[in-house]
Amino acid sequence: MADRQKPLLLLFDGNALIHRAFHALPSLTVSRTGEVVNAVYGFASTLLKVLAETRPNYCAVAFDRPTPTFRHELFHEYKAQRPRTPEELISQIKRVHQLVEIFHIPIFELDGFEADDVLGTLSKQANEQGIETIIVTGDNDMLQLVTPTVRALAPKRAISDTVLYDEEAVKQKYGITPGQITDFKALLGDVSDNIPGVPGIGEKTSARLIQQYGSLEEIYNHIEDVTPGKLRKTLQQYQPQAFQSKELVTIVRDVPINLDLESCQVSNYNRGEVVELFRELEFIKLLPRLPQELAGTGKDLRASPTTRQRTDSLARVNPSPETTYDVVNTESALSELTCHLGSADEIVVAVETTGKADATAELVGIAASPASGEVFYIPLGHYALTSIAQLPLTLVMERLKPILESAITRKIVCNAKRSMTVLSNHGIKLENPASDPLIAAHLLGEKNLSLKALAFSKLGVETKSLSDLTGTGRKQISLATLGIEQVASYCCTNIKLTWNLKENLESELRQQGLWQLFSEVEMPLIPVLATMERNGIVLDTALLREMSLNLGREMLKLEAEIYNSLGHQFNINSPKQLGKVLFEELQLPQPHKTKTGYSTDASVLEGLKAQHPIIELVLQYRQIGKLKSTYVDALPALINPETGRVHTTFNQTGTATGRLSSSEPNLQNIPVRGRLGNKIRQAIIAPAGAQLLSADYSQIDLRSLAHLSQDHGLISAFACDEDIHATTASRLFSLPPAEVTAEMRRVAKTVNFGVIYGMSDYGLEQATELSRGEATQFIALYFDRYPRVKEYLEATKEQARKLGYVQTILGRRRFIPEINSSNRQIREAAERMAINTPVQGTSADIIKIAMINIYQTMGEQKLKSKMLLQIHDELLFEVPREEVAEMKSLVAMIMPRAMKLSIPLKIDIKLGKNWGELTQA
Repeated sequence: MADRQKPLLLLFDGNALIHRAFHALPSLTVSRTGEVVNAVYGFASTLLKVLAETRPNYCAVAFDRPTPTFRHELFHEYKAQRPRTPEELISQIKRVHQLVEIFHIPIFELDGFEADDVLGTLSKQANEQGIETIIVTGDNDMLQLVTPTVRALAPKRAISDTVLYDEEAVKQKYGITPGQITDFKALLGDVSDNIPGVPGIGEKTSARLIQQYGSLEEIYNHIEDVTPGKLRKTLQQYQPQAFQSKELVTIVRDVPINLDLESCQVSNYNRGEVVELFRELEFIKLLPRLPQELAGTGKDLRASPTTRQRTDSLARVNPSPETTYDVVNTESALSELTCHLGSADEIVVAVETTGKADATAELVGIAASPASGEVFYIPLGHYALTSIAQLPLTLVMERLKPILESAITRKIVCNAKRSMTVLSNHGIKLENPASDPLIAAHLLGEKNLSLKALAFSKLGVETKSLSDLTGTGRKQISLATLGIEQVASYCCTNIKLTWNLKENLESELRQQGLWQLFSEVEMPLIPVLATMERNGIVLDTALLREMSLNLGREMLKLEAEIYNSLGHQFNINSPKQLGKVLFEELQLPQPHKTKTGYSTDASVLEGLKAQHPIIELVLQYRQIGKLKSTYVDALPALINPETGRVHTTFNQTGTATGRLSSSEPNLQNIPVRGRLGNKIRQAIIAPAGAQLLSADYSQIDLRSLAHLSQDHGLISAFACDEDIHATTASRLFSLPPAEVTAEMRRVAKTVNFGVIYGMSDYGLEQATELSRGEATQFIALYFDRYPRVKEYLEATKEQARKLGYVQTILGRRRFIPEINSSNRQIREAAERMAINTPVQGTSADIIKIAMINIYQTMGEQKLKSKMLLQIHDELLFEVPREEVAEMKSLVAMIMPRAMKLSIPLKIDIKLGKNWGELTQA
């Protein structure tokens, strides 16, 4: 696109691109302020993409003005149907103006005219000055401006979908020339602008008439020749409207503005100012795309160390004024390093490996620094040819072991759990991980938790990520193949950033009252999770193989039943083919059609169950297929050949509520109920000579709610150890507890838990057999019986509106600025988050404290038992038979005392040879 004979002017249709991004991109907010910035991000992304692809000589942006235009005077109903511009969009238009100004791109706008008219005028004046023009727009109206020297670019997310319209491309799209677009639209009208056109005329008829007669004027000059007669009469009846529509859709090209090419010349911009704005808006992913050749002399925050080597003792490297580090490549240098580290109260540590899988990764190098002092890098596993020697891994591990395992020396580590896992593979137990900037940032509400993102947002420093060195996907290479200087520079810069972030974030944690949660819960939890990941679980692979065969047979049987009910075969796993069968062939009630076709997701199919027996068969087929592929077939393939176990990863920063999540594989999502879920759990077993012990908090979320709300009814029920669901049913149905049926209890249970998630009457209706009216009455009655719960929920929402966040008992915060959104759907979703987070977050804090206390006690008592899994409110242990009584006693003592609430915490303890067949202990 950059090869051309004439100079190029790039014109951006500001408002069209902003609106397109606003509606096309998901809601994107700045972490703390909640400012919506999806349209700004979309515009900035398009700007950078097109600048890079076209490399223009000149550039300008046109915007609409908020005042009426001549079209409103001509036709009072012009755009009258459009809803009021949402506040979230108005604020973003201002932000885009700011962005454009910082890039030193001139803005053209004029009262009484639209951006389209401004662009038409600028492109005409450019042509008169011998300049080619590309108009970047998402508006097809602009295609009427296309000429031999003017083209229109319609940018899309995928480069392959982006279209550059010249005259031929316009003709291929509509079958007419760009100059005939106004005639075409005059007949067709424009729903988005409320331009009427001629009623009953669609795209095909409009195009045919223009192709036949050439223009609107010629159609009416030959009106008696138009067929069929009904079309002719319609055209005659709406002739004035057609010509008025043409005037409305025609872009004016003589707006009183002047194209000053000198001011439009693409020249230096202040990169520092752009970086600061991107930092404020959290646009870190756009930083690498800033055009370097256009950058001016503004403050450049990028950290780019250079190296020099000294072969004797410590090889000195001075990458920049901010960072000095030493490459440790001799025994004397290693001794000097251990002396530095051994005498320090705090040290910063980073490990670099060959791959992502921590359990199998090999060490490439280790960097360390005594707090804010000098940084050292020890190369250990570089394959690349280098003149720098590397020390034997065993020697380095032997010398570092006493320091890293010292419980006195505080360790500052970015992604500490990963480092603990990698070091444990080499016989080192990293003790006293005192600070991790990723954990701190998570507690402070940061969304992007990479070191690169935090360095940028908190310190104003641009740095490289691991993928910047290794690449991604198929082209990804190992760090071990890179030179020592390159990896040392990267790793040691990260050490400095980790220390600086530690200082920055810990100060903020203290200011916001989060220090205790960080230092006494989240950081002590890291070694617990690292140990659980290393422990892994044992699988009954024979049971899973048998189950896989049986499920395969069940799927074939269901497949045959589905085909027989239709009389032909199709791909059940294809949403497109399934949608065609359900909504075209069987004529079932159609859901809202998406861009890719009919929706066939679970919620749609559940709503169609009563319509045709095939729906139930498809749902069963899907459920079996998902469990088979996700667990039955996948789990055996994930067994570590060295340990013979499956090792999941626990994500400490994966949820906003503070709950842990599990991945690769996700062992928290195995269904609790149902034949198949239980069968899969039976495949998680204890090895010979041991049992599995499960300890599960009873109704912990409701107990948290009772404490937070201080509702007397809830507190009384729990204090008396009543069945809370039966008690609620008794109150809702006005019956003695003895007369409460199982169905009544089920409804009450749904209401009890629904309240925690902000369930509406519609949600209760969907979850039960109640009508909407009955559901409304039940919710009202619930709050009547538990009035302090209602007061608490309303107070929580009000706190979120005023402060922008809610918090748990321990002060864990969730920032919910969206609760003040003018968009009702966004606001209501935020209200549900506000209600749920303090309850679920408090429950998460409770079980985390229990895990820490149990882990530490097991260590003190030198027990052989292993903590394996945390599944929200449940802990699963592997216990040797000789320790069963001791572990039961230990768990029963510690878990109920994890946090003191207004009501007692209660746990259920079960034992068994496998997870699916546990019995009360």
